[in-house]
Amino acid sequence: MTSLVFAVFALAHLCLTVWLVGLAITRHSTHTWMVALVAAGLVYDNGIVAIGSSIGAGDLLYALNVPRFLVHALVTPLLIVFAVGAARGLGLAWARSRAVHAAFCLLATLLIAYGLATEAVGHTLVPGREGDALRYSAAEATAPIPSVAAILVLILVGVALLVQARSPWMLVGSVLMFAAAAAPSAPLAVGNLGEVALIGGLALTVQRADRTAVRTPAGSA
Repeated sequence: MTSLVFAVFALAHLCLTVWLVGLAITRHSTHTWMVALVAAGLVYDNGIVAIGSSIGAGDLLYALNVPRFLVHALVTPLLIVFAVGAARGLGLAWARSRAVHAAFCLLATLLIAYGLATEAVGHTLVPGREGDALRYSAAEATAPIPSVAAILVLILVGVALLVQARSPWMLVGSVLMFAAAAAPSAPLAVGNLGEVALIGGLALTVQRADRTAVRTPAGSA
């Protein structure tokens, strides 16, 4: 049953990926590709957990699980770049500053480097079960600093979007993700459900951009 839950999550992220790619193409939105890439990575992440029991523990499943760590280390911080891009697209004056955009990009780059050093390299992976789902996870868990930092940035920008652009979806998705990840002793499925809420909220943020953009005075930085 648990494997089926992860399969549903994978399907949900696949639908979100298709939706986001369509939005990125039709709106010529570079920052939307960032979320589409994260969603595609989560298709893989949930898909591998869903089929883990069918494959069984061994070298093949081990090799298939390694990219799951790379997905979180490499692509999750890209949501920070999306956040400033979405704020700019919705008309928030501060997001138009090149210095602000550069600062967000630098933070994302630093978090990717940190994630590669701490989450994607040097880990010993061991098999483990959640219900009937089988996956490999790190023998010694470390705090997912890049993911936490990205969610906190999304929450902060989401507050700004709610106040200045009347667009609540980034904030709603980010808070649900944070609550799911912070729940004590919560199973993996709870955190992954939070990821579906997060990506869905970000997709809705993009969809509503044209209708909710705030007007700022000409020449605002």
